[in-house]
Amino acid sequence: MPANPASTARIGRHPLHPMLVPIPIGLLIGAFVCDLAYWLWHWAFGAYVAAWMLVGGIAGAAFAAVAGLTDFLGNAQIRALREAWLHMIANVTAVVLSVANLAVHMRDGAAAVLPTGLALLTLVVLLLLFSGWMGGEMVYRHRVAVLDTDEVDAP
Repeated sequence: MPANPASTARIGRHPLHPMLVPIPIGLLIGAFVCDLAYWLWHWAFGAYVAAWMLVGGIAGAAFAAVAGLTDFLGNAQIRALREAWLHMIANVTAVVLSVANLAVHMRDGAAAVLPTGLALLTLVVLLLLFSGWMGGEMVYRHRVAVLDTDEVDAP
């Protein structure tokens, strides 16, 4: 049986990418919630908070992307997976849309939320759901970065 596809970006035997992705995911979903609050309750401060969450989400995504790209380029088994390509394309698209959304938020402030900001963040959240599903497929179906039993028992 071939070895599981290993993570290249790791500390010890712990892959970095899954440790880093909750930061941008949480911040980008938080930005969506803040823009939603602006739309539903006219909470202007929500638009301001959403812009800062976009900044943090984009910055966090950059770190997660470095680790993910290191894994992708560092292991031919991972590059051979259709799910890895879809995961990467969805994430890159989500970040590009987030950067565009940040530019709109910086230019137009709270006025940027409707409809552009909320529409872009809705797309970002949908892309993150899809990307997360593809990431799950890589781990749970293809066992990417999952240690074999003999690796777990090794010192």
